[in-house]
Amino acid sequence: MGPRWLPLLGQLLLLQPPGSRAAGPIRVFVVPHSHMDVGWVYTVQESMRAYAANVYTSVVAELTSRPQRRFIAVEQEFFRLWWTSVASEKQKHQVHQLLKKGHLEFVLGGQVMHDEAVTHLDDQILQLTEGHGFLYETFGIRPQFSWHVDPFGASATTPTLFALAGFNAHLISRIDYDLKEAMQEAQGLQFVWRGSKSLSAQQQIFTHVMDQFSYCTPSQLSFSNRSGFYWNGVAVFPEPPPDGVYPNMSEPVTPANIDLYAKELVANVKQRAAWFQTPYILWPWGCDKQFFNASVQFANMDPLLDHINSRSQELGVSVEYATLGDYFRALHALNISWAVYNHHDFLPYSSEPFAAWTGFYTSRSMLKGMARRASALLYAGESMFTRYMWPVPHGALDPTWALQQLQQLRWAVSEVQHHDAITGTESPKVRDMYMEHLATGMQGVRKIMSSIVLDKFQLRMTARAAESEVWSEPGSNPRPDGYSASVYNPLAWTVTTIVTLTIHFPRVSVTDEMGHPVPAQIQNSTKDLSAYDLLILSVIPGLSYRHYRVMPTTEAQEATTMATTLRFKSKLRRHSSSQKKRLVTMANDCYTVQFDQDTNLMHSIWERESNRTVPLTQEFLEYHANGDVHQGPISDNYKFTANKTAVPAWKTVVMEIVRGKLVTEVRQYFYRNTTAQNYTFAIHSRLAHVSSDPDQELLCHRIEQKYRVGPLELNREAILRTSSDINNQKLIYSDNNGYQMQRRPYQAFVNNVIARNYFPMVQSAFIEDNKSRLVLLSERAHGVSSQDNGQVEVMLHRRLWNNLTWNLNYNLTLNDTSIVSPMLWLLLGPHSVTTALRPRMGLALQHRPIVLVRELASKGVPMARRYRFCPRTSL
Repeated sequence: MGPRWLPLLGQLLLLQPPGSRAAGPIRVFVVPHSHMDVGWVYTVQESMRAYAANVYTSVVAELTSRPQRRFIAVEQEFFRLWWTSVASEKQKHQVHQLLKKGHLEFVLGGQVMHDEAVTHLDDQILQLTEGHGFLYETFGIRPQFSWHVDPFGASATTPTLFALAGFNAHLISRIDYDLKEAMQEAQGLQFVWRGSKSLSAQQQIFTHVMDQFSYCTPSQLSFSNRSGFYWNGVAVFPEPPPDGVYPNMSEPVTPANIDLYAKELVANVKQRAAWFQTPYILWPWGCDKQFFNASVQFANMDPLLDHINSRSQELGVSVEYATLGDYFRALHALNISWAVYNHHDFLPYSSEPFAAWTGFYTSRSMLKGMARRASALLYAGESMFTRYMWPVPHGALDPTWALQQLQQLRWAVSEVQHHDAITGTESPKVRDMYMEHLATGMQGVRKIMSSIVLDKFQLRMTARAAESEVWSEPGSNPRPDGYSASVYNPLAWTVTTIVTLTIHFPRVSVTDEMGHPVPAQIQNSTKDLSAYDLLILSVIPGLSYRHYRVMPTTEAQEATTMATTLRFKSKLRRHSSSQKKRLVTMANDCYTVQFDQDTNLMHSIWERESNRTVPLTQEFLEYHANGDVHQGPISDNYKFTANKTAVPAWKTVVMEIVRGKLVTEVRQYFYRNTTAQNYTFAIHSRLAHVSSDPDQELLCHRIEQKYRVGPLELNREAILRTSSDINNQKLIYSDNNGYQMQRRPYQAFVNNVIARNYFPMVQSAFIEDNKSRLVLLSERAHGVSSQDNGQVEVMLHRRLWNNLTWNLNYNLTLNDTSIVSPMLWLLLGPHSVTTALRPRMGLALQHRPIVLVRELASKGVPMARRYRFCPRTSL
């Protein structure tokens, strides 16, 4: 057992009640269930066709036919699809009756079983609300118990959220293997979990950790060469077999083997019983994609349970079908005082010595970014629509249509929170499904927002204007003669920010809705060599709009100032040898950031609040992953296995500085070697020229950085390493789901020490000493670590292939050739300043203003029918 777990286990043992086990037979609660991933290897549509619809069809029939049978239903996406598109009226009536009698029980009840490491709390609430709302509207019920058996580690946010959601007990499974073993030996798998330090006992929940067999029935039979207790076999894709014969069907229960089956089940129960304090044992019956033929399942288990109960005194075990609620209520009736687990999570998760599941913190970065952008757009669209409709509807927007568009995106954002979705652990076709659902939903919400803006400001066109209108998509021809941009702030407070538009003319004037000139800056575009980036300083009240008119000008007219660009020569990777540094700077009222001309790397940051200069450099490195299972442990979608330390991934770096009236931007381009024509990595660092006044402090106190990473070479895991003289002793803090910060001390594990010291960063992380704190804020999830004193490394991208049969069979090799563009905001300063700014800054990054652009076909003629959606703000 690693040293990290010793103090945590001590908390559990401290309050352990002695001698709580009662005499008599072990009471076994057999809980039938089917774990149905909303995606993973197969799409939702494929899963519905192959097995998921049959689970509910056959289970409802079997529960109705025998009153002693039970079943728990978990994820709502499949059930809702079955309910709305498959179930007959008779089956719906049967479901109502089964729920009323307690024979069928909804547990968890979210749209999906969400991941706990890389999801944001807002999105967890959303998907839980989606599922619970359906259940309450349809059946008038709310789930009382959670069933979170498959997420890869357990966050301290979850017990807090589930307690607030009204759950009475919580069940998890995947925690670090050596901690689970120690907890089993100490009978510490059940406890009261207080996830939040601030809420403490106000929001606590009884928690049950599944033992080493996890949520699946033991699969092997000692008396047979078949798997055990899965009599319906394994689901077949894409269509069920016409003869009803599935692979790996368990040996049927017969009079000849029923004693052997009984001994197998009883032996497993007694093995488990040694790990728990009470004689009440939860025995999960089921696994992934099970119960698609419930009649076969129950027809075999019924006589087996009857047989064991007929010999209960002899075997020392009694068995009964149960729901999760049945088990927890029986446990509660024992009136035992439980140990308390305080303010810790169960992350990271390792399943065995060289299997640290910390790679998925970064896998499929593009999907992670899209999921968070969709969530932010949904928030903005819902707030805009609510204000549009209140206190009374007005305008031409059809509310029914608008609600349908919002619901579609709510479904897509909820779906992608699944533990094999936003984690990046799904197959490519399933990734494409998630992204398609998100893109369609986002398009619908953009249409709502465009319509609201048009209605709100009553932009109407005459028939003659309509004839001259030119519609154009971004980058298409003909180019417009100007733009009208509407910028919506979805936050409740006034935001001062830099809005960035891409335009196709170098001389431009920018005016606001009153016709007044607006501070702006134009510079060469980083995306399109034939275009320009227009930066507009925008002050937007909470939940409100600003409108700007962008028009091309002639040389004789006053135009926005063009930024100047200074390009520095390419520099080889080396340490600067010059005693007297040649430094160039970008500065505002809060920071002076210095770059070394001899290396083209960042050199240091001076911050105003403590008048301290912190030496600070940044560079890209890569971990080289093993792709041959015969040569040692591998990295894959889930796991990160670093056999050696990271090595520099670049040979030369080019730097250019763009100086303008509003911002200074330093662009660094990193090339793999001296002959490379294209750069693999880039950092664009931006500092706004604003004051530290309260209305501009969020913009002043951040260094905005946008990265470009990729395409990577095969079996590479790319990181950004930031090195400073902050004496953090390799201690890092990272957030649990954007909710609270978790202390992450570096642990010297016996094996896989690099990977096991990686942690999820959903929204923020920081290192600190007694003088300064360096904060990173993120707009998507990453893996983060401090592998050496003063260092923070953020994993930005992964591209992996290996010959593991499992990965090859299911196409889970993560051969991700994409180029990703994640963003971080850096804050540096004393604890008091960063503590006050970090939460608001995180919200400002998550919910940046939404920019809607109308192209103008001719001067004075607004193109009122179509908006272009422009998500680019700040960087």
